Amino acid sequence: MLTPAQYRQLLGAALPAVFDGDTIDPNPQNLFTPAGHRNALDPDTTIVRGGRGVGKTVWFKALQNDELRAIAANYYHLDLLNRVDPLPGFGSKLSKQYPSPRRLHALVDKHHFLPSDIWTAVALFGLGVSALGAIDDWSDRVQWVVDHPGKVEDSFLDLDEQAGQESRIKLLLFDALELLHSDRRIANRLARGIFELALTLRTSTRNLRVKLFIRYDMYDTVNLDFADSSKLIANITDLRWTNTSLYALLFHYMSNAESAHRDEFLAETGWAERYNGDEDKQQEVLGYIASKYMGTDHRKGYTYKWLPNHLADGKQQVSPRSFLSALKRAAQKTEEDFSGHVRALHWDAIRQGVQNASEIRVVEVKEDTPWVSDAIDPLRGTQVPIEREEVIRRWQNVELDATLLKQRSMTSELPEDDSTNEEMFPTGPLNTDYESLIAELIGLGVMTIRTNKKLDLPDVYRIAFDIGRKGGVPRVKQQ
Repeated sequence: MLTPAQYRQLLGAALPAVFDGDTIDPNPQNLFTPAGHRNALDPDTTIVRGGRGVGKTVWFKALQNDELRAIAANYYHLDLLNRVDPLPGFGSKLSKQYPSPRRLHALVDKHHFLPSDIWTAVALFGLGVSALGAIDDWSDRVQWVVDHPGKVEDSFLDLDEQAGQESRIKLLLFDALELLHSDRRIANRLARGIFELALTLRTSTRNLRVKLFIRYDMYDTVNLDFADSSKLIANITDLRWTNTSLYALLFHYMSNAESAHRDEFLAETGWAERYNGDEDKQQEVLGYIASKYMGTDHRKGYTYKWLPNHLADGKQQVSPRSFLSALKRAAQKTEEDFSGHVRALHWDAIRQGVQNASEIRVVEVKEDTPWVSDAIDPLRGTQVPIEREEVIRRWQNVELDATLLKQRSMTSELPEDDSTNEEMFPTGPLNTDYESLIAELIGLGVMTIRTNKKLDLPDVYRIAFDIGRKGGVPRVKQQ
C-alpha cells in the first residue's frame, strides 16, 4: 500500500508545474476526453465557447494532430474527425499560415482592409490556392482578394468540389482571438470577420468549415448583427466540466504519470477509464488521497464536493486549471506543514490550495477584463452576502463611473468603418451606470444574487479580493 508521502510524490509527478495550454502541448499520454466535449469537436460545430483554462487551446492543438484526432474520433464515436484536414487560421503561436498580431495591426490600421477580406486571404492561402502561395506579403495577399472577387468565389467552389471528391472536410481552426489586436474593439472587429467567413463557408460550401474557440467575455461583445448570423449561433457549444470530469482528469494524470508509484496506485485503487463518470468510485479513490471530510467530521463539508464547489464561478463552472493547481498547491502545503497526516492531502492544505487558485483566477480576470478589478476592489474588507445599496455606496465613494469613463476616453480612436458599433466598448463594461454594472458582473459569473436580493461573490473570486464570508474559506492575507 502506498504511503501518504508516496501519494504526494505521485501527485507531484502527475500534475504539471504549469497549467497553460499555450505552453503544454497535448500528447497521447496527457490528452483527456471529457464526456461533455463531443459537440465541441464535431466539424459542424462552428463556435466553441469557454472561460480561461477549460481546454480551448488544448483542443485547438489536438485537432491539428493526426494521432490525437484519431483518439478523439474513437472515444467520441465521431467518425467525421477521421476525414478532417485541419488548417490553423489563427492562434497564440507565431506561424507562417496566418498573420501575427503585429501584421494584423498593419493590415487593419495602415492598409484599412476589411477583416472579412483578411480572413478570406488566410483561408485561401491555407487551402493551397496557388495565386496566394506565389505572393510573399500578407498585405499583397489580401489585396489580391480585394481585386479578384470572382476568382475568390471560384477558388472556394473548386476547393469544395475537390474536398468532396476526396471525402475530406477542410477545417479552419481559430483560437486565442483576444490576441488579435491590442485594442479590444479592433480585436472584436477582426473576430467578427472570422464569424463572417465561417458563415460564408457554411452556407455556400459542403466541405469547407470553420471552427473557432472563443472566450465568453469576447463572444458577448463581438457585434454579430450581420445577415443570417443566427445560422452560426445555432451551431454553438460550451466547454463545460462536471465534477466527475474534473476528478476523472486528476486520476487520468495520476494513471499516466512517470512515477514508480503509478502501477501500485492503479492496483490499489482499481482505477480505470470506465469509472470516468462514476461518482461513487471516484469518491472511493479520492479517499486514498484525502480525508472524506474537510475536517474531523461532516460539519466542514465532504471533500469530494467541497473542492469543486469552492472553485466554481457564479455560473457554477470550474476550470480544470483551477482544480489541478489547487490540488498541486495542497500537496505542497501538506508536505511542508502536515507531513505526518494520515492522508496525502490535509484539509487545511486543500483550503490553501483554493486560496492559491483564487489568486491565480483574479490575476487572469485583471488581464482579461481589467474593469472588473476596478469594480470589485472597493469592496475589499467587506463581507458577503452584501446589500446592493452598500455596493453602490462604495462605488459612489470612489467615483467608479468616472474612472470607467476615463478609461474609455483613453482608448485609441477606431478607423472609420460602417460595421463598427460605436455604442460598444469591449475594453470596459457595456454601461457605466451602477445597476448595469451589477447585471454585467452577474453575467460574467463574478457576482451572484441570492433569493433575498443580496449580492454574493463565488469563493474563487472573493478570497483573493480580500472579501470575507462568515464560516467561509479565509481571505488571502495581504502582504
